[in-house]
Amino acid sequence: MSDAPRIHPPTPRALEVEDAPPPRDVAPWEAPPEPVPPHAARAPRLPGAPTPPLDLPLPVLVLTEQAPRVPEAERPLVAARLNLQLSRMARTGGDRLVADTFLRLLESGRLAGLVDAQGRTCRAAAVEALLSLGFPYALEVQPEDLEHLRANTLQRKTQRLKPGAFMAVLVGGIGAQVVHEALFPKGDASLLTSQVGLSLLAMAALWLAPPRTPVYRVGMLLLTLVSLAGAVLAVLGVAHTGLWVGLAGLVAALLAALREG
Repeated sequence: MSDAPRIHPPTPRALEVEDAPPPRDVAPWEAPPEPVPPHAARAPRLPGAPTPPLDLPLPVLVLTEQAPRVPEAERPLVAARLNLQLSRMARTGGDRLVADTFLRLLESGRLAGLVDAQGRTCRAAAVEALLSLGFPYALEVQPEDLEHLRANTLQRKTQRLKPGAFMAVLVGGIGAQVVHEALFPKGDASLLTSQVGLSLLAMAALWLAPPRTPVYRVGMLLLTLVSLAGAVLAVLGVAHTGLWVGLAGLVAALLAALREG
């Protein structure tokens, strides 16, 4: 009798276990997942840096980025559009996001040098918009921004003065002097005539020259000196000059100085 080990044939149950497919991660009633090609396992990375999150609303961001790049002649138009956009944002109602937008614009310096055709700066428009939101956002306005708003408002008011206003004041004074001379004649009026002629010459310089130019300032200085001398001489009775022309000339010179300032 042989001592060799006896090999038993595999049972049908063992064959079924060996031929069973590996376990799946899906339920038996679901379709098996399709194999993924090796080249599509990872999406390629696109070149360039990722887009950073916007720190400003898109319309405001576009205008602030566009303003430094346009020609200088077109910059007031871009500034006017930006001022209009800021006003619209303020009219929609105040909340933290809107207030932060105005504060971010003021702190970043992106509004520096942007002025519309009416002389209104975008910085002043942002301060006005932030103030219009009311409490508590209006309390966050910085003192230097508030001072800029006041200075810009005063400058816009003075820029509205036209040379025609100066001329109207001076012509009114000349008319009053003519009536005075008709009621109280004093003989020789050569100095009065010279005073009127020099005043009109100075007014012509103020009419034709833009503010802050040498011609404009010479005209303003000439009108001030002639008017002051005529008024003083008329009051003291030293010479026959025009008091009303002098007073009107001084007022016109003051208006010219305000327009330049």
